[in-house]
Amino acid sequence: MYLTTKRCLITRPQLRDRPFLNQLFCNEKTRAFLGGRQSQNAIERRCSKVISQSQCDHGIVRLQEGDRAVGLLSVGPYHDTLSYEVSYEFLPEYWGKGYAYEALQAFLPFSCQALKLPVILAETQHRNTRSKRLLDKIGLQQVDQLKRFGEQQVIYQYRSPV
Repeated sequence: MYLTTKRCLITRPQLRDRPFLNQLFCNEKTRAFLGGRQSQNAIERRCSKVISQSQCDHGIVRLQEGDRAVGLLSVGPYHDTLSYEVSYEFLPEYWGKGYAYEALQAFLPFSCQALKLPVILAETQHRNTRSKRLLDKIGLQQVDQLKRFGEQQVIYQYRSPV
């Protein structure tokens, strides 16, 4: 995968991305709505999984200027295993700058086409107002709410434009 947006490149994860992934997965602000802090062993397993996994479609978001990795996008099986879900994590210093919006606008239609999916879901905690605002801005539709992981969750749906 190699997608280009106005300011970003979205590339497949490679071994050279391991330090970035480790930094992302260790970041307490990034993990605040994603289950909190993880053990170093769990982080190492997750880094390896992202780099090698074929069951999910992962993309490292890099700034075109400077080739700096700033985020991770993923599409993989949802909890019900019948649907697919998009997830996104960005380093906090890049929040609020439009990078996630820009990257997801390119990644979602690409993933639908590549994986032949008519719909991709997104789930976020109800109290994660930034994430809800992002999903609304991209045009995803809220389709459900439920309690999972001890928190109220909001389920959104992206429909393939094709």
